[in-house]
Amino acid sequence: MLGFWLNNFCRTLTLACLTAGAVMADGLNVAAYGAKGDGKTDDSPAFRQALSAAGTAARIVTVPPGTYLLGPQPLELPANVTLRGAGATTILKAASGTTTLLTLKDGDALADLAFDGRQVKPGEANDPGLIMIRGAKAIRLDRLRFDHVDRDCVFLDHADNIIIADCEFTTVGLAINTVFSHRLRITGNRITDARVHGVEIWGMYNWELQDTSNIIITGNYVKNGGAGAIWASGGRDLVLANNVIDGATDVGLDLEWCENAVITGNSVRRCKNGGISLFFSCRNIAITGNAVTNDYPISEADAKEAWWVRSGIWLTYPNRGEFKGDQGHRDITIVGNSITCAPGQRRAIWIGGESQNVVINANAINGGGVWYGGEHQVNPMILSELPANTVVPAVPPKK
Repeated sequence: MLGFWLNNFCRTLTLACLTAGAVMADGLNVAAYGAKGDGKTDDSPAFRQALSAAGTAARIVTVPPGTYLLGPQPLELPANVTLRGAGATTILKAASGTTTLLTLKDGDALADLAFDGRQVKPGEANDPGLIMIRGAKAIRLDRLRFDHVDRDCVFLDHADNIIIADCEFTTVGLAINTVFSHRLRITGNRITDARVHGVEIWGMYNWELQDTSNIIITGNYVKNGGAGAIWASGGRDLVLANNVIDGATDVGLDLEWCENAVITGNSVRRCKNGGISLFFSCRNIAITGNAVTNDYPISEADAKEAWWVRSGIWLTYPNRGEFKGDQGHRDITIVGNSITCAPGQRRAIWIGGESQNVVINANAINGGGVWYGGEHQVNPMILSELPANTVVPAVPPKK
């Protein structure tokens, strides 16, 4: 009887010591809760136990190198928990049919993890993301890798004070999607081959609500960024700085119905319709110090379209069919940019009709010229060539 008691006591003491050691040295290690990391075993139960324990203990859950099969049901992090891996060798493999893998709460952080999304359920921009941050604040995502995630990788919905830094997205639906969120910093990320967009910022509802603000998007690299490499709608107080855009099937850096924004120091090339573009009545926008190469190929089908553009910097004409209140753009500065146009019918700068108080000055333009005019779906397009340095004056909007 004494031997039985001693054996059980020793086993209990050993487990307690191992657990305490994991907490003190590394936080809570998922391996201590039974995670195998062999890519075949469902490690979701072990992760749930570790995350649950972190809610009342170390606040850090470590994931050693390995491939962890998780999902399809989401794992929920308690508030103020960090889930940390060992970099590219720590792979979270989404099970077949997964839509959301992790949901985050206030104060959470993810770092040094890789996500294998080959088995996720494909989704569009407004579908839940693999990482969901909804109604939460003060969250950091650092050094994450997403591979073959054919839906939103990171989706923010009514989130606040979020940092997404130094992450890598390869062959994805949409890398970073934000809806009605504020105080965001998206910096140093690398996005390659996005189907929909690279980064999407959304703050508009029925042309009545303009509710996303204080967004800094800087130092990112986007290659083949879908229709819009970095694309924002309904935003205020935005900075798009020092990004490199190499390819988009519509526009590179794009603002739609935005106010108080700076687009500066970016390098943009291989964007089909506009390297840098403004849509739907943007206000108080500075476009300065960017290098834009207008070199997307021109096909025979493109040349037959009455509206096709191929512009370096494009301020669109009003589209009242989409937005009745579209009165063109106001108070725009286009200064100190370098714009190079490849051969063919192209425009270096195109200012759409009814734009007002647009200052164009000190730009280095190589081909294409500066043009003004145009109305949405009105053909033929009637344009006027402007001097390289000019001010498009305030004019009464067309009724």
